[in-house]
Amino acid sequence: MFHRIIIFKIKTMLKENLSPKHILVDLLSIQCQLPDFFKSDEQYKPIIDFLNSKDYYNDPDIPYPTLKEAEKETGLSATKLRKYTIEMYNRIFDFESNDCLKFPKAEYSFYMKHYDLHAQFTLKHLNNIPRVGEELSLPFVKEKMNTSHFYVDNVYHDFDNDVQRVSIWLKGGSYNSWWKLRKDEALQKREISPLDQYNMHEYQIKEQLGLPPY
Repeated sequence: MFHRIIIFKIKTMLKENLSPKHILVDLLSIQCQLPDFFKSDEQYKPIIDFLNSKDYYNDPDIPYPTLKEAEKETGLSATKLRKYTIEMYNRIFDFESNDCLKFPKAEYSFYMKHYDLHAQFTLKHLNNIPRVGEELSLPFVKEKMNTSHFYVDNVYHDFDNDVQRVSIWLKGGSYNSWWKLRKDEALQKREISPLDQYNMHEYQIKEQLGLPPY
């Protein structure tokens, strides 16, 4: 298991006219951290207990709670519910506070593509996260993917509850920085669509752009 604790201390300007309804949804994404984060603030406990009463964030069959539902279940008036949710939200972004969010767990998913072949695997521990453009040798996937040599095409980090989920997209072959810039240019100029870069092979995109396929 990945034991290193990642600590967020974010200094930022918050927008005005925050929506309590949207704040509740945002807080649901870190619902398991709320009891510890606000352990010294008893006034927030009804809201925290309510948000942790169901798996609102991850279960698609459970709709996000409404403000009316939150008022009923917490016993708070609309005024207090609004006041407390905004206070809680602002506390998360308080740079002067010693309270920090923590994401001690990690999950790494690799998505591989090589011509028409696709596969994926997941790791619970990784010493270093490969960056875009870096090349990897994965001997254990050669039979399935017809190659063991890949480069990192994209990396995406998702912070959910107390887990950092890292999605790493790999493509077979070697990285070409010029080709990466040309594809980005083609996307900006709408010579290709975002779907094209995922649904088409590299040689097909090159042909569409009037380039040699190899």
